[in-house]
Amino acid sequence: MKITLARRLALSVLAVALAAGCRPPKYAQYESINKDFTALVPWGWTVMTDQQDNDFTQTTFIGPFDEAFYLGAPSLSVRWFRRYRPHRLTDGRLEMYGGAEDFINQMLGQVYGPEYAILDLTEKLSFREGRDGKVTEVIPEITLQTSGLKAKTFIVVSETPAAPNTQWGVFINKETGNAYVHRKHAYAVVPIENGFYVLTYPATLEGYSNHESKFRGLMGSFMPRTAGPGGAKIRVPGPQK
Repeated sequence: MKITLARRLALSVLAVALAAGCRPPKYAQYESINKDFTALVPWGWTVMTDQQDNDFTQTTFIGPFDEAFYLGAPSLSVRWFRRYRPHRLTDGRLEMYGGAEDFINQMLGQVYGPEYAILDLTEKLSFREGRDGKVTEVIPEITLQTSGLKAKTFIVVSETPAAPNTQWGVFINKETGNAYVHRKHAYAVVPIENGFYVLTYPATLEGYSNHESKFRGLMGSFMPRTAGPGGAKIRVPGPQK
């Protein structure tokens, strides 16, 4: 299958008019370069957007140096996936998802498996034992405050080897001398007609609390306008109390 890639990289710094003598606000209202969503994001964080046609986009907000984060870079991201449309990863592999549930299942198995823990956003374990005695994950669903849309929300905790000579956001195994990352990644997966958005906070166990409130602010303020870039306009339930 021939895939046409249209990658664009946009690098900018958020700017909002300030009243003279006032401190910068904590958040800025952000509108995506495709005008398909808006959200409140941390003031002054750098914005990068990667796009492959209208099938996949990733907008990443990168914060100031924080030694508790992998490579010293805290971040938040908003990704759009169109259902059953493959796109190419940076390592050359292709990925494709049939929907939000398929994304969650593939990600847990291929990115975090075989050993990981699932938490809800209150950081309680999200497991349940079925009739056959097997333990399965329970992915909670919440209603996003501004849009009123439903989202599957969860935290994944796992360990993974760090790249050689990595200095920040890693711990050293005293027995082997190898460096690892304590991953603590928060997700909100929002199904939309013909696809879904994924809001992510890829933190570490040590740094998670440093910017957790910013991720909650992103979730609460997230407002999709269309079904992805170039998609049809969508109607949302609206603000929730």
